[in-house]
Amino acid sequence: MTAVTVSEHRYLIPSQPHGKTLRELLDIALRVEFATIPPYLTAMYSIKDKASSAYQFVRGVALEEMLHLNLAANLLNAVGGTPTLVTEAGAAHPFPPSYPTYLSEDAEDGGPYLQLMAASPELFRSTFMRIEQPAQPDAVGQEEDFSTIGQLYTAILKKLEEYDRTPGRAYDVSRQSEQWNFGNSGGTVVLVKDLASAKKAVNEIVEQGEGADMSGKLDDPEYRIREPWGQYEYYGPRADGTYGPVLGTPLEMSHYFKFKAIADGTVPLPPTYPMIANPAKAKYENKTAAALSDLFDHAYSVMVDDLQKALRGDRDLFFTSVVPAMRVSLPSLATELMQTPIAAESHTADDPTAGPAFHYLPVKDRQKPQQLDQLAADLATGRRTGGSPTLAATLRRIQENRPETRTGADHV
Repeated sequence: MTAVTVSEHRYLIPSQPHGKTLRELLDIALRVEFATIPPYLTAMYSIKDKASSAYQFVRGVALEEMLHLNLAANLLNAVGGTPTLVTEAGAAHPFPPSYPTYLSEDAEDGGPYLQLMAASPELFRSTFMRIEQPAQPDAVGQEEDFSTIGQLYTAILKKLEEYDRTPGRAYDVSRQSEQWNFGNSGGTVVLVKDLASAKKAVNEIVEQGEGADMSGKLDDPEYRIREPWGQYEYYGPRADGTYGPVLGTPLEMSHYFKFKAIADGTVPLPPTYPMIANPAKAKYENKTAAALSDLFDHAYSVMVDDLQKALRGDRDLFFTSVVPAMRVSLPSLATELMQTPIAAESHTADDPTAGPAFHYLPVKDRQKPQQLDQLAADLATGRRTGGSPTLAATLRRIQENRPETRTGADHV
């Protein structure tokens, strides 16, 4: 296994003094939900067979994490907070994070160590299952040193109940979004307008991830970890060969048990691209790999900026920018990176390849769309080599679908 280098920034989220406010806890939850998405996407992109059950399992989890991000933002907006994914320049603990890094300083021992790696049973077992580890039904809420994400949300539930008893309290719906869907994934967006809907949003997040139903009381015998199913419809391979809701199966596997099925081999893991662990531009001798890395980081950075705006109430931007990036630019560029050798000259299909770094760039450091055009032109004329046979077609597809042509934004 490739050795990993500990990140310059050990933790994603700075610890706060004891006695956090509701907004502080929801801010932690928002960042925790976001931080898991790049590792999940990297593992998903690395699976060669996009029609496989393993790919679809991971894809479903990643989409539902985006839903959880929206739910956490709705909760934060409801109580007067401001969803923040991008910290100011010079912040002691910059966000979005640079990988690899630990999940949260507020988690016990920092929580799982998040890395960008190709899919493997060990990755699912040692990292992804730990992220989604179910809390025991009698586990107390933890504002700090939480060992499961469920414990963090239990603490949030307690703070929500306190907030609801506060004189003059209000639930602001003006910046919340009910339209948040990438495609085939379970779950429902909840508009948080009172305590009941706030609890529903929290339960949606926890049950999808861990498979634990938090709608009852802790001493309720019906409150339990329902192995291996949550409360949602099951999405998977259907008899006609397509992927979607499977009628007759009433419940959907939680994230934890989806990952467990892959780790245990119940769901076979197809071959993956030979991507190096924790890819970064500085590791590449191949200039085409370096150029693609720049393009990916640019597309990712613009997507994060627009996602933050969407979480703050710009609903249209989610569909005009975030969705196209998640559906076209990011997966296309990531797959090309994973087929591009890191060495200047490569001889076999097993040689190590590049991968997405998910490195956030401030605006002043970003590439321009013209660089994508130049790279495509160089490939077409033979001035640029070292990429996969499909690279030129991939770049044309991104050019045709980039939001710049529809919104005037500076996108890849």
